[in-house]
Amino acid sequence: YGDVTAAGQTARLFTMSLVVLGTASFGIALGVLVTPAIEARFSEVLGRMTRAELELLEGHVVVLGYGDLTEPILNELRDLSTEFVVVTPDREESARLSERELQHVVGDPSDEETLDRVNVDNARAVVAATNDDAQDALAILTARALNPGVRIVAAATDRENVDKLRRAGADTVISPASIGGPLLVPSALGALGVEDTAAQV
Repeated sequence: YGDVTAAGQTARLFTMSLVVLGTASFGIALGVLVTPAIEARFSEVLGRMTRAELELLEGHVVVLGYGDLTEPILNELRDLSTEFVVVTPDREESARLSERELQHVVGDPSDEETLDRVNVDNARAVVAATNDDAQDALAILTARALNPGVRIVAAATDRENVDKLRRAGADTVISPASIGGPLLVPSALGALGVEDTAAQV
């Protein structure tokens, strides 16, 4: 085509505007195409919920930890149609939660930034059940500092740590090991209705 030089000031301004607008249009189009992929990657790394969804959480239950101990809790919350979000540091557990379409984020349950992300300051309640009493204690301290009025329930893996978790700030501490004995012995002795009670627990 050969070199083409703008003949006048108007032509030069037109050429400059064409270059600027063309570059801006390309940038916008590229952003529209790339943004979904970036959000999907962040969702994979940080959990199923987007930042916008997390910011809308209010009056929800924050479940710290995921495993056999929290499984009945999540089922009960779903049955009651209660909004909740799970916090887990494990990517494999995150993948399982994603398969079940359960709202969650990947992060340290005892980290202030993680609890900020799940809007613990607007939460209705916090359930600490990470299967690690030491981490539960740290998570309770952090949640209590961020939301002094939130109700906190903890599951103590070791019965000896029940009082420690209460001192950390939990309103209620339940020890699954302590619950098992009062149910197993009556069942062994043939008490009626124990199986129904155990199923409910």
